[in-house]
Amino acid sequence: MRSILSVDGGGSKLRMILFNENFDILGQGLAGGVNTTSTTPENSLENVNDCLDQVFGGKPPALIDKLYVVFVGPVGNLLEALKKRTGVKETALMSEPEAGIMAGAFWEDGFLALSGTGSDIFLVDKGRPLKSRDGTLRKTVGGWGPILGDQGSGVWIGQEAIRAVVSGIEGWTEKTLVHDLIRRDWKLKEDWDMVTQVHREPSPFRKVASLTRQVEEAAVAGDAVALRIVKAAGELMAVQGLSFFARFDIPPPMRRLVCCGGAWKTHPLMFETFKGKILAAYPDFDIRKPLFEHLMAGPAFEILRQGVEASRAAGILAEKFPDLVIKW
Repeated sequence: MRSILSVDGGGSKLRMILFNENFDILGQGLAGGVNTTSTTPENSLENVNDCLDQVFGGKPPALIDKLYVVFVGPVGNLLEALKKRTGVKETALMSEPEAGIMAGAFWEDGFLALSGTGSDIFLVDKGRPLKSRDGTLRKTVGGWGPILGDQGSGVWIGQEAIRAVVSGIEGWTEKTLVHDLIRRDWKLKEDWDMVTQVHREPSPFRKVASLTRQVEEAAVAGDAVALRIVKAAGELMAVQGLSFFARFDIPPPMRRLVCCGGAWKTHPLMFETFKGKILAAYPDFDIRKPLFEHLMAGPAFEILRQGVEASRAAGILAEKFPDLVIKW
């Protein structure tokens, strides 16, 4: 049986899954993020080694027949760490958008709206290349990082939330339930402890992005501030998408988009706002929530190359990898 390793590494986490050609799981791993804009190079490498040790359980296979990798970070660390453990016959390095539309919708081309730790909107057009109206070659909008951009991302949501908490404490905006939830979950003795918790964190942006969970809880409870934040996140993602689409003459088969990334799970209002604004301008766009996490791009490519039709393939993989089905 062939051994196949699928890897997905980003700002918040690194995940791996080892499986065979029958899609039986042979090993799994989960560790912290690897993107060095969100963590230190040392921490990134440590997380790679930790995750590989979990996957192999101390007994790596003699050979990995196929390695699928989407890795927003120093991928050389991963490849070197693997060499120390086993051989790799073939490697497929995938971009985030390639992995996202494959795992999310079993497409090989289309648009991807990513809102995770960071945010971008991508065009994947390998099979049907599109030329921009202004001649630019860049096939993404966003991705500038948490200081320069990433509007609508998990970091952006977390920053908006914690800034709203601070302004509420200072008395110049309304209070928000997010304040109480941060005090509870961060175990604060004093509100000022937020400063040390964020700035002493090795990955401060990841710490702030984790507040999407508190924003989710507050929004579900009807907190007005939290609801405004998630709605604004959807609007900002839509603004970026609309500016991007306007660069191209998009043929009907390419008018499709899948969303991916953990920030979309914060509250349904984010996706609903985004979808509504896109459809108001482009009524024929096919806009979907993803079927699986990015990590499933490897299994998705493998099963399609076995000749299995996409809708049936999705059902098979959902049975084989139930924990990687995205629950909305």
